[in-house]
Amino acid sequence: MSEQKNTAELLIIGGGVIGTSIAYHCAKAGVDVLLLEKNQFGAATTSQTARAFRTYFPRKPHDSELAARSLEDFKTFAGGMGVDLGLANLGLLTVLTSPQQAAELEAELPDHREAGAELELLTAAQAVELNPWLDPDTIEAAVWNPQTYRVKPEVIVQGYADGAKKLGARLLSGITVTGLDAGSGVVSTTSGDFTAEAIVIAAGPWSGEVAKMAGLDLPVWGQFAELLHTDPLVDEGDVHDSPFTFHPVSGLKTMGMGKSFLVGLERISKQDGMRDIWFQAAVEELPKWYPRLKNVKLHSAWTGTLDVTPTKSALIGKAGGEHERILFAAGFTGHGLAQAPVAGQIIRDLYLGHQPSVDLTPYSIATNLARLEAF
Repeated sequence: MSEQKNTAELLIIGGGVIGTSIAYHCAKAGVDVLLLEKNQFGAATTSQTARAFRTYFPRKPHDSELAARSLEDFKTFAGGMGVDLGLANLGLLTVLTSPQQAAELEAELPDHREAGAELELLTAAQAVELNPWLDPDTIEAAVWNPQTYRVKPEVIVQGYADGAKKLGARLLSGITVTGLDAGSGVVSTTSGDFTAEAIVIAAGPWSGEVAKMAGLDLPVWGQFAELLHTDPLVDEGDVHDSPFTFHPVSGLKTMGMGKSFLVGLERISKQDGMRDIWFQAAVEELPKWYPRLKNVKLHSAWTGTLDVTPTKSALIGKAGGEHERILFAAGFTGHGLAQAPVAGQIIRDLYLGHQPSVDLTPYSIATNLARLEAF
């Protein structure tokens, strides 16, 4: 433990589920940890989720691997942290709407299974049996992932935060970072200067801005996001048990929530002022696959900001050269809950000089910059 309150071995910027996971895993390894959060822990992107955890990410076996490994931690979370995550079976139904799409996703299933995701290829009839609201005539096939659960994100953040504190970590809220010197390890804030041997940028949508303070180009930005809900379907019974259903081509996502459907549309743009266009796209997309919802109105459930990267996978790693003090874990594009445990372990290993248990190439700055240049 550092003798001075404004010094630490490892300083983490960001107190969402990623930052608190890093704090917990590093403190558990004996690292002197200091975490700074400008708001309240988990108040930004962590709280802005569908409250669901999944282990299958089509076309991204590397993301499926992080989630599958993280699930093993969450299964023991209650015993280790003394809190109830509220894990409840939900299931993910990925709907494939063309022969080509079905063939492509079926071909990659072995890679996802090797990564730890439990997957079953279904017929249209089997898909409709799981989600009777779907139109069978629009379905070529489907992929079923039973390792998808409802969770309580605020409990996860609090569990990590409390666990880190018990291990000696110092977690401070209401502090905004105003400057970062990669050479000296000095972090300037609204509450004075802090100094650390290493600094972790885990500030969600603001991670790119924080990195710029140190002259580091971190390709992550904040993107407007919104979840919608339908009118209550009072004459249709409780739809709460309807599975998380995803249409990869359009990006449409739905899941049962009480007597309504929660609706999202995974179309991410760097352009501002796209909300009206995006909302209309969701209105038009929903009845294509759910004919019985044709005249059902959509309403905003929440609006917020997601941290996004060019690859739509996270940035996790350690910078080099003049920025070698800096580590980063950001840009999870709304999937931070599914990958937080392993993300915390990776940053712990990188700080301690150990080889991480997963290949970080898909999460590197170079990979993301290459994707950015390709557009």
